[in-house]
Amino acid sequence: MYQKVLKQIVVGIVALVLMVFVTACAGVGTSTSGAPTNVALSGSVVSVDLNNHSVTLNVNGQTKTINNVPNDILTSLQSQVGKVYSIQVTQNSDGSYNFQAGTNVTPESNETQSSNGTLTTNEPGSINFIGNVTNSSNGNIVVSMPNGSSLSMKTNGTNLEDFNGSLPGVGTRVSVEATANTDGSFTATKLSVAKSDDDASIVKFQGVTTSAVGSDHVIHFAVGNKSYSYAIASTADLTDFNNNAQSIGSNVSVKVTVQFSGTTGTAIKVETQNGQ
Repeated sequence: MYQKVLKQIVVGIVALVLMVFVTACAGVGTSTSGAPTNVALSGSVVSVDLNNHSVTLNVNGQTKTINNVPNDILTSLQSQVGKVYSIQVTQNSDGSYNFQAGTNVTPESNETQSSNGTLTTNEPGSINFIGNVTNSSNGNIVVSMPNGSSLSMKTNGTNLEDFNGSLPGVGTRVSVEATANTDGSFTATKLSVAKSDDDASIVKFQGVTTSAVGSDHVIHFAVGNKSYSYAIASTADLTDFNNNAQSIGSNVSVKVTVQFSGTTGTAIKVETQNGQ
């Protein structure tokens, strides 16, 4: 009888030790406790910040910012906003992410792109925003956008009334009305002097959705040969869609108002093309 009880006690102790061991090992990645962990983040490109050398991805509805990204990688991702990429990163103990030196970024298998990194289908639409002129020459102007990228536009027929018919110089802060051309490029329909009370954090897009909005509440759309992807704010005005983000389908002509905080944008209003 004594041996039977002793055997049960020993079995119980062994089981308890195993449970503690399993619990301690749960969640352990490729590193020891407190050391950085190497992981792969896969999500759609939300923004590229050249100044801070970072890329922000939307991973399952959550934004993840990757720091210390090399300039060549940043440049290649500038035209890939909205595209899904997998990036090898190092996750630090504080939860932040750093780009893993010596690795490449790779598009997901279901993502396609042309040789110049832009969309192969050109969608009609427009972009209105405020930014600084970074390049200005005969027939072309380039203006920085709040997301850290720049928009290159043709200037044939541009309304330049505010500038006496001449293109504004580099460094000039301007209000831009740009229209997508059938070949995917953009033309600056109007360039105006940016007013002091203009909200430079707001960008108004008019384009076509490239997929339906899912449970992550992220809207994907294209304007010209560029694709964009932004999380829809919980307080966003979705009146035209019965205040239901997931009723926004694919291939729908929409107006999307995006508000930026730094280089991270959030859709605060989504309308149909007939919306006011």
